Amino acid sequence: MESVFVTGGTGFIGKHLIQQLVAAGAVCHCLVRETSDTRSLPKSGVTLVYGSIDRPETYADSIAKCETVIHLAGLTHSLKIDELFRVNAEACGQLADVCIDASVRKLIYVSSLAAAGPPPKPKLVRDECDPDQPVSDYGRSKLAGEIEFRKRAERLATTVIRPAVVYGPGDQKIAQLISSIVHWHLHLVVGFRTPKLSLIHVDDLVSLILSAARGGERLESATSDPSLCSRGIYFACDDSEFVTYGEFGRRIAKAANTRALVWPIWKITGHTIAWFAEKIAGAREKTSFLNRDKIREATVWSWACSSQKAREQLGFAPHAPLDSRLPAVVASYSKRVQ
Repeated sequence: MESVFVTGGTGFIGKHLIQQLVAAGAVCHCLVRETSDTRSLPKSGVTLVYGSIDRPETYADSIAKCETVIHLAGLTHSLKIDELFRVNAEACGQLADVCIDASVRKLIYVSSLAAAGPPPKPKLVRDECDPDQPVSDYGRSKLAGEIEFRKRAERLATTVIRPAVVYGPGDQKIAQLISSIVHWHLHLVVGFRTPKLSLIHVDDLVSLILSAARGGERLESATSDPSLCSRGIYFACDDSEFVTYGEFGRRIAKAANTRALVWPIWKITGHTIAWFAEKIAGAREKTSFLNRDKIREATVWSWACSSQKAREQLGFAPHAPLDSRLPAVVASYSKRVQ
């Protein structure tokens, strides 16, 4: 198996990806910070590369040893918008230039459904051909990262994966949701009509990433025919059903053999709480996942998308439905708090 350079390997998705790569016999070069917790990574088959995605000089030599690059690293939130774009956009251009110099065979960029935005009205389910309309600074920064790769598409074979909401064992965000449901029997939602969600289990996402690395469509150049703008882009989700955020909480409660009260709060209340959370985080010089950017994402009409393209071109298929997977996710949370 080939050598693979992975950014974001100590994150939620990255840990699962590296486990599967190593199990398949790949040699992984994993970009990590000096402060990263690497204990969950395999003890063999992984070379740690200490550096930062926005400092190409720290990883250029390692990329020169690899045939494939899988880019997962990025920020989901920041106190400063400039920092979001520096890490999620500008650093993509720097990474691409290093890959071009090293003659990398293939780059997989794991972006986000937020880069596309909700489906254009009156559609309720988005596909890759719909125009991009991100509603958050995070989404705009991820789209800007895609554009950096598109600028270099003629010199670097790149495939973009846009995952929907990713869940699975080890995810901090879903752990917080499970905690609220298990301990307080409460599931807070913003607004009285929450949007339909697309979901994907982390193991299914990893399978799609590996399939795209083997034979994914290549991203088109920025100067190509606009009708080809969706080439090289795949949505990643289980489109057999779309549940609302409120229903997602109920499903988790059922998996935990308990009940939860779904408690909607007014949108203005959600924005106000997020504003205060931002101010408190700023005073402490820390970031907060609860912010107005995330409230904007939480209050659109739909986050449903189609995985038909990935299904037809890459043979993608979720291994199991949501309800059969949630008990294991809840159980993994319970083990952590025991």
